[in-house]
Amino acid sequence: MSRFVLPAQRLGKEFTLVRPRVTELLHRSVIISFAVLILIVGIAGISVAGNYYSAKATTVNASKPAIDPINRITGLNTTVETKDLDARLQSITSQPATLTVGDKTTAISPEKIRSWFVVTQSANKSQSYIRIKPALIAKSLNESAAKYLQSPVNQVVVTRPDGSSEIIVSGRDGTQLTDPAALTNQANQVAKTVMDSKGMQFTTPMAVLPFQSVTPAAFPKLIEVDVVTKQMYLWEGGNLIDSYPISAGAPETPTPIGQYKIFSKYSIQDMRGNNADGTKYFQPKVKWINYFLPGGYAVHGNYWRPVNTFGTANTSHGCVSLPDFQAKRVYDWAPIGTTVITHY
Repeated sequence: MSRFVLPAQRLGKEFTLVRPRVTELLHRSVIISFAVLILIVGIAGISVAGNYYSAKATTVNASKPAIDPINRITGLNTTVETKDLDARLQSITSQPATLTVGDKTTAISPEKIRSWFVVTQSANKSQSYIRIKPALIAKSLNESAAKYLQSPVNQVVVTRPDGSSEIIVSGRDGTQLTDPAALTNQANQVAKTVMDSKGMQFTTPMAVLPFQSVTPAAFPKLIEVDVVTKQMYLWEGGNLIDSYPISAGAPETPTPIGQYKIFSKYSIQDMRGNNADGTKYFQPKVKWINYFLPGGYAVHGNYWRPVNTFGTANTSHGCVSLPDFQAKRVYDWAPIGTTVITHY
């Protein structure tokens, strides 16, 4: 028997068969559309990012011009056209400038002021850079001030075997800066205005630095020479350990008076020089020489004078001499650096 199908039933079946296909196609279309959208957004993002970083790189490169020497200079400086450099330096260095140390005032020379500056040029040398250095100003001022300062000379007093005291070196006060930092502070301030060429004045007060009174104990070893009594005394640790008669400088060629140190020693040496009348002398093979003052002044042995000369007459060209056997003892006992005091 044949089955009769109504039109509505056929349509419903066909619709039932077609609907899954349509749904599948729609689903695929959504996925493809979404993928295309992501692709489009990605491409656009890459393009935008590329343009951003390209622009940023261009901006960064544009903000970093070629480095010029002036960019490495720090501190107080000014820029001038190189053609005007000499005139500008002349203006700065010729301004009036003085340094007063205590009650003594001196002018500061243009050459000294010029030493406070460092001058460099641009890469193409069209511009010059003048840089002031406060440290150079301070160094210059303190060196100049130091010339007016004096160290104290201590008074040296010895006690003789009979208990009497004798001053063999007279004391002298020294001087010192009241405020050692004053000139450095002034240099730092003036560095800010020195290029204005309006003049500079530096000042620092001085104070007295008193001397002290000391004994031979202040010296590890001391050679004392009395040119009047013609005696030499050897002191060690403040104790008198020996004494010798000597012959010092003759009246026309006296021994220098003062406080010195042995700076050179020779066991034997030829000696030569000028006599008081201008003639020359030559003394070969002098022994046990201790130089204490440039110019040939020494404590040394003397083999050409009679023994009775020592302690009775001053006959030398300024040296302090004694018999060789005693000179050897002094030579062996006194190292370089030993103090020698000669006095009246």
